[in-house]
Order: sequence, then C-alpha cells, then structure tokens
Amino acid sequence: MLEGAFELLDVLSRMPSGAGLSGLSRDSGLPKATTHRLLEQLVALGAVQRDGQRYYVGGALARLGRSWQPHPALRRASLRSSRTLARMTGSSVAVCVLEDTSIRVVTSAGGTGSPSPRMHTEDEMTVRTAVGQVLLAAQPDRDPPTGFSRPEWKRVRDTLSRHAAVAVDHQDVLPGVFCAAAAIPLPTPGQVASICTLFVNRTPPRDLSELVLRAARETTRFLACQ
Repeated sequence: MLEGAFELLDVLSRMPSGAGLSGLSRDSGLPKATTHRLLEQLVALGAVQRDGQRYYVGGALARLGRSWQPHPALRRASLRSSRTLARMTGSSVAVCVLEDTSIRVVTSAGGTGSPSPRMHTEDEMTVRTAVGQVLLAAQPDRDPPTGFSRPEWKRVRDTLSRHAAVAVDHQDVLPGVFCAAAAIPLPTPGQVASICTLFVNRTPPRDLSELVLRAARETTRFLACQ
C-alpha cells in the first residue's frame, strides 16, 4: 500500500496541471479501484488535493518538501567556513549542489545569502555564473551547456580542473554583480559542491580568490571528518 501511494505521488509530482483517476491509474500501473482508494486516503491526509475530477499534489506534501535538507553532512561541514568567508569579505556566501537540473543552496551566510533564488542548468545565464560553471564542469560526460561551443566549454573545464582554480563571473551575467566560486569535492567520486561569494555594486577584496579557496579547503576537511 505504501509503495502504491508513493508511486501515485511521484506521478502527480510530474503533472502540474493535475490528472484524473483513469490517467493516474494508467501511469502508475495500479488498478483503478486501488488508485481511487489510495487517492482518497491521501486526500484525507492532505498529501493530495482534489478539484472536481482532477487530483493535484497537496499542501502537506509541499510543506514536507520545503523541510528537505539536501546534503545535511555538507551543510554541517560548511557552516563555519561560509560564515567566516562572509565576515571576512563582506559578501553573501552560498554553498550549492547540483540536483538534476537545479542548483540548490545547501547553506548561506551574510547579506542576501543566495546567488540566485532559483537556478536551472537549462538557463544560459545560470551556466555562465561562477557557481554554475564549477558545478557543471565537474561532470565528465556532460555535453557543452547552452551558449557554449565545444572548444569554449573545454577551455572552461581545463581551467577549472587545475589545482586551486577559482571561477569568476565579473559582471559577465548581470551588471554590477561579481561572483567567485570554488569546488568542494564530495564523497561520491566525480561530484562536487561549490562555495561562492556574491558582491552587488561593490568591489571585492584583492585576496578574494585565496579566501574562497581557503573556505573550500576547510569545508573539505570538515566533510571528511563527518
């Protein structure tokens, strides 16, 4: 029963316009009677909402989703280093990870905290940010993202693969916005997080790259001790 309920919720999560009983039964592979019974139980719990003959993800599920913490170990490991970096640079600092096609903020400190409220890798502006380049360049099998030719993307990846490399977005995406980011290796081979600083209409300190790298190294050490 629990497996069937989650299957229905997974199907509904991919249908922002909702779905009817027959469609949900077909897409979930569950008998229509079972689908109807599970939907009614989920409606009673607030995990699904019904509007006429259509069903949608409910408010209770949305609240649970907002409480989800991506990479809790990384969050713990980066709290001190991100706060120190924000204090020393006077910038907004964020530690980010790549989840499917979204860049998610794990923790933030100082100022507005996040370099962008919502970033998707299909967005050409996102991949030209420092944090976007750090996260995407670490994926060996990824094709060049939108807006980059193969030679351009190879240059970006070669640059960021060097020891102590920092990606810099110096008003390349938005006027007055300066961003610098460095990679934090994750325990899963080939995956990285990114720690980045954001300055808006302000001149960053001359030693910014070293400060960002120091924060990345400190987070990496703390993460290894988790």
